[in-house]
Amino acid sequence: MLFADVVGHEALGAKLREAARSSRVAHAQLFEGHEGAGALALARAYAQYLTCSQPGEKDSCGVCASCQAHAKLQHPDVHWCFPFFKADGQDKATSEPHQAAWREAMLDGAYLGVEDWLDRLGADRKQLFISVDEALEVNRKLGLKSFHGGWKIWICWLPETMRVDTANKFLKLMEEPTDQTVMLFVTQHADRLLATIRSRVQRIHVPNLALDMAAQGLVQNFGLAPAQASSLAHVSDGNLAMALRRAKAGSDQPDLDRFSAWMRACWARDGQAMVQGSDDFASLGREGQKRFLHYALHLVRQSIVGHYGVHSLVRLTEGEQGFLAKFSRFIHHENVLELRKALEDAHSDVAGNVNGKLVFVDLSLRVHRLLRMPPDAN
Repeated sequence: MLFADVVGHEALGAKLREAARSSRVAHAQLFEGHEGAGALALARAYAQYLTCSQPGEKDSCGVCASCQAHAKLQHPDVHWCFPFFKADGQDKATSEPHQAAWREAMLDGAYLGVEDWLDRLGADRKQLFISVDEALEVNRKLGLKSFHGGWKIWICWLPETMRVDTANKFLKLMEEPTDQTVMLFVTQHADRLLATIRSRVQRIHVPNLALDMAAQGLVQNFGLAPAQASSLAHVSDGNLAMALRRAKAGSDQPDLDRFSAWMRACWARDGQAMVQGSDDFASLGREGQKRFLHYALHLVRQSIVGHYGVHSLVRLTEGEQGFLAKFSRFIHHENVLELRKALEDAHSDVAGNVNGKLVFVDLSLRVHRLLRMPPDAN
């Protein structure tokens, strides 16, 4: 991937290229940015630049054997690590059975979210993680001699999914790196990493994209029409991964349909609908449940923003606007904080592996009480 393919972040790219040209390359670096900001894209472009045989001032050459290998995601000196689930029949939990799916995902582009990756794996009901076995395999790979005689690069996407024992294995590798090895961590939640890891990396903050920059990238890099790109950039608040998901889904919004049906059941305290909703909620699997609760939080926040007339900050699709035009009057200063807490508590319970049906029924009863609370309640 070329720096020219990265949306925005020209100044960050220039700093990375200057570090490479002046041989000031830290052996462990942390690219931290929210989903869709471009942290993974920057890490990929940087890896290609480091291994390019004839890099220019502004980009990799794009034509040497190394660059061609990068373009096909087949560079022998670049190793990938990402969250996965243990495949059936595996003796050890490593990413090897999922490398083909990862390669396909990266060939489609570097603006990838957890939801996209789960869809690729068909793993909505599975918990993804990076295992100790994977850490040992990475250690083995980085101990091999470089095929091209230059840098060996390891790119780890979402290191926050490491378990503590896995992170400790990587700590040893960071403290005793092999020659000409660069470890690039790409995280969306740096605060979830062990403090000992954060203290041993060069941190590179990748800011969110401005709306106009995101819209321009959707047009130039992904071929969207200008009007559609501008709308998607606004709705996703500059998150390119979300914008591309919405572009792919079109008018299909299953989470909105699920949320609107749930709110109607909660308002009416329809026990039968709540129980049916709990079954549907449980069928999503843990990651799907967490995603839906994030979405519910998003709509609650947008409701209160719209309720108080700050329309320039509203990030909604046309379908969501139609629903919230009627629903947002039930979200007000007396209940919004408790609604947020109820949804966050449910998210925490789901993450802690509490039964999804029980979580949803309890949440529904709490939401019913809060929706019925009048704006002037004491």
